[in-house]
Amino acid sequence: MLSKKNALLFSSTFVVIVVIFIFTKSQNGAAQSSSKNIFSEGLSIFSGFIGSGNSSSTYNEDNAVVSASLLKSETPDNLYWVAVATPQDAGEKKAQEELLESWATLYGKIYSGKATRKEIDEYYKAQIKLQEDQLELLRLMEDRYPERLDDEKRRMILAGKELYGQKLKNVTEEYKRHINK
Repeated sequence: MLSKKNALLFSSTFVVIVVIFIFTKSQNGAAQSSSKNIFSEGLSIFSGFIGSGNSSSTYNEDNAVVSASLLKSETPDNLYWVAVATPQDAGEKKAQEELLESWATLYGKIYSGKATRKEIDEYYKAQIKLQEDQLELLRLMEDRYPERLDDEKRRMILAGKELYGQKLKNVTEEYKRHINK
């Protein structure tokens, strides 16, 4: 079962990467070397795939479709920033690693039948919040910045909302099954 959870985590991460990658295309269909990104930070892992392709150039946050710092300031308690976004420094990286490790430990305990009710609650409430928070970011971009989104970006937001909505439903149902055992 642990590999099933890892597969779900991997597929979720992949979808986020794809959504971000699509948002990094130029808004007006200009050359692929455009540096317009939906997030201007937190993408260092993808720097070889996006932007101008010139690793020596510095990214200018002013060119972002919606800057990550703006979204983060609007949603500081959003779990996305800790659990999913690429860490910006050693402290953030350590916090993310510790969080993901604690979730993996809780998940292992749940599926081995050794978790307490408190541990089950802790794990599933965090997973539910993560899905809700990812939905919140998509809604925020759609509601507050519609003029910055072309049809392709709107379709990706819709697909992301459907994906995270389904994942939220699945995690909630799984939580109910575990607490009713």
